[in-house]
Amino acid sequence: MQLKYYFLLLFTSFLWAGNFVAGKFLVNHGSALLLTEIRWLIAVLCLLPFVWWKEKKITFPKQALTPLLLMGLTGVLLFNFLMFLALENTSADNVGLLSTLNPISIAVASFFFYREKLNFRQMSAMLISLFGILIVISHGNLSNLLSFHFNIGDMFMLGAVAIWGLYSVAARKAMTQVSPYNATLWAGIFGSLLNLPFVLLTSDGIVDPTASFWWAILYSSIGATVLAMIFWNVGIQKVGSVKSGMFLNFNPIFTAILAFIFLGEKLTIPQTAGSIIVILGVYFFTAPKKRLNTSISKHKKRSRIA
Repeated sequence: MQLKYYFLLLFTSFLWAGNFVAGKFLVNHGSALLLTEIRWLIAVLCLLPFVWWKEKKITFPKQALTPLLLMGLTGVLLFNFLMFLALENTSADNVGLLSTLNPISIAVASFFFYREKLNFRQMSAMLISLFGILIVISHGNLSNLLSFHFNIGDMFMLGAVAIWGLYSVAARKAMTQVSPYNATLWAGIFGSLLNLPFVLLTSDGIVDPTASFWWAILYSSIGATVLAMIFWNVGIQKVGSVKSGMFLNFNPIFTAILAFIFLGEKLTIPQTAGSIIVILGVYFFTAPKKRLNTSISKHKKRSRIA
C-alpha cells in the first residue's frame, strides 16, 4: 500500500521546510560551499554505520556508479550550493515559493529521460496545487504577486530547482541497482569529494560558531539530510519521481506552520484556505483512478437521494 510512502514524503517536506529556516541562519556563519561540505560530511558519518547495520555491506555494483556520481553532483553539490547562495541573496519566503516549482522540474526531467507523461487529471491537479500555493504566498491577494521581484538570489534558486529535477532522474536510475539507503550514502560521499577541492581553495572557515550554529547544522545534516534524503529516495523508488515531487508543494505550508510555532507569526485564513487547496490537488494527483471514480459515484448517488 502506497499510503505509508505518502506519509514519508509528507514528513520529508516538513523536514525540508525547517531547513529553510535553519539555512537562513547558517549562511551568516560560512560560505555556501563550506556549509554544503559540513552538512554532508556529518550526514555521511551518520549514514555509514546505519547502512552497514541495515544491509551488512556498503558496496554497489559498477552499473550504479554513473547514476550515483550524478546524484552526488546534482543533489549534494550543486543543489545545496545554489540553495545556500540563494539564501544569502534573497528572502526565505522567495526560496520557499520557488521551491514549489520542483514538481514541474521533476515532471519535465522525467518526460525527457523516461518519457513519463502526465494525464489530464494529473496536470489539472498540479494546477490546483499551484493555485493553492499562490494563495498562501500572496496572503490571499493574488495581485501581490505582481510586486514579486526577481534578484540574483532568485536566479540561484531557479537553478537549484532545475538541478533537483536531474537529481530525481539520477536517483530513480540508481535505485534500480541499490537501496535508497545506499544511494543516499554514496551520493553524499561522491558529492562531498567533488565539493572538497572548491572548499579548500575558497573557504575562509566558519565565522562565530556559536551553540546555535551547531544545533542548526546538526538539524540540517541529520534531520533535513540523512532522514529527509532517505525518505525522499524511498518515495521515488516506491511511488515514482513525479508523484513524489507533488509533495514538495507542502513546503511553504509547513514553513508557515513552523513560523507560527517558533516565531509567533499568525496563521491567516488565506494560508489555511490555500493549504486545503494544495492538499486537494495532491490528493487528486496521487489517488488511484478507481478510488476517485468510486468517490464521484457515491457523491452522485447521495445527490440523487437528496
